[in-house]
Amino acid sequence: MSITVKSSISWTPAGYGPGPGMLLQGNPYSLPEALLLSMPMHFRWHLLALIIGASFHFTSSIHADTGKEQDQFVVAGYLPHYRVTTATPESLKPLTDLIYFGLTPPAGGRLDKEPVSPAILQKLQEIKRLNGCRLLLCVGGWNRSEGFSKVTLREGARKQLVKELLAFCRENGFDGVDFDWEHPRGAQELASYQALLTDARESFNPAGLLVTVAQASWQDLGARAYRAVDRIHLMSYDHDYPQATFEKSLTDVERVIQWGCPPHKVTLGVPFYGRSKRREARSYRKLMASHLSPPSNDEINGYAFNGSSTIMQKVRHARQKKLAGIMIWETGQDDPREEFSLLKAIGRQSGRESSAGPR
Repeated sequence: MSITVKSSISWTPAGYGPGPGMLLQGNPYSLPEALLLSMPMHFRWHLLALIIGASFHFTSSIHADTGKEQDQFVVAGYLPHYRVTTATPESLKPLTDLIYFGLTPPAGGRLDKEPVSPAILQKLQEIKRLNGCRLLLCVGGWNRSEGFSKVTLREGARKQLVKELLAFCRENGFDGVDFDWEHPRGAQELASYQALLTDARESFNPAGLLVTVAQASWQDLGARAYRAVDRIHLMSYDHDYPQATFEKSLTDVERVIQWGCPPHKVTLGVPFYGRSKRREARSYRKLMASHLSPPSNDEINGYAFNGSSTIMQKVRHARQKKLAGIMIWETGQDDPREEFSLLKAIGRQSGRESSAGPR
């Protein structure tokens, strides 16, 4: 970035005649130029260094504000492909990051882009434009992670995958990629995953794009992974019954910080579904369907879930701990009614509800 200052003003201070640093009417130099020329050479170099330093700082600040926005409390929510058509910009307004779920990692490095149809892309871009949120592309997920072990093992396939993901994100308005390998097994697969995240960072970050990773609360991804990613989406749910209490979230956050992930990279995951002792899941919307008002506790018919009070407690804790924010699996399971909606509760608690809008 360069800074050029020009002035057409010729200025002579009252009571002063011509002299070093002073201008006479008709002098061909502007005031800044004349002042610069009147300085000793070593002062000129010092001033130039200060300007360059200020320029670098200003450019970095712009990048931080428009690219990473690390000082913003993140409200990230997954939206599966089968829910895109019914999603509305208004229902997703509190989100800072909409994560499209998603694509399956290919074993050979060649990306299958078919799940992202033109109609889906159009809807995602509409939500991004109207809500002013970032749009991330998720790769992997539960029962969709088989290809990771092969594609990450070989450097050529790994770099091909990163290359295709970068091109796809640039061409289709995605602001980054979210990797979700459930789950790497053993030291070799973990090392391969770390290599993928590092390769992605080296390609995505210079382009101003994010690299995030979904992380099981019980699995340490390692220092190399935490260095590589912009943030982790900590899946603090699916524990033994009751599955996602506030107390368990405290333990999960402290554990991942002890493993070496900085707090400012941690987004605390919250469930928009209930889970029974038999590990059966039911959406929050279905659990609330027969209720005229929100229940006073987090259990219905044997399903443990997070109600508005627990969700807001987690948001408050995330803010107090200076975490990156909150992550949601998944937005389509919310109850849209004002007094029931968990996403709207998050928006109120995070201050995001009124700030969303085109950027």
